[in-house]
Amino acid sequence: MPAIDMPVSPDGSRLLIGGNDNHGKPRQEFADQLAAAGEGQYLELAERYIWLSAYAGNNPRSDYHWQCDAAWAEAKRRGKPGLFERAHRHASGSE
Repeated sequence: MPAIDMPVSPDGSRLLIGGNDNHGKPRQEFADQLAAAGEGQYLELAERYIWLSAYAGNNPRSDYHWQCDAAWAEAKRRGKPGLFERAHRHASGSE
């Protein structure tokens, strides 16, 4: 799993991701989307960005890489790293 830590808000309710994506959109909007997602929606988002990050492996500047990392950090923030692992298994076709 990604070895990345992202800062969390003081109340622990969401990740804090600064800057903008490659299209000028604040990265925080993606972090807020992850935080607001229920477990099922989180799994769909995580699977999507895991797969897209792998697909964009030839482009190290792709937004999909930090979005995949954020999905991992969100699962850790929730205290449920198994959610990301489950999405990873599904994205890789091993589940």
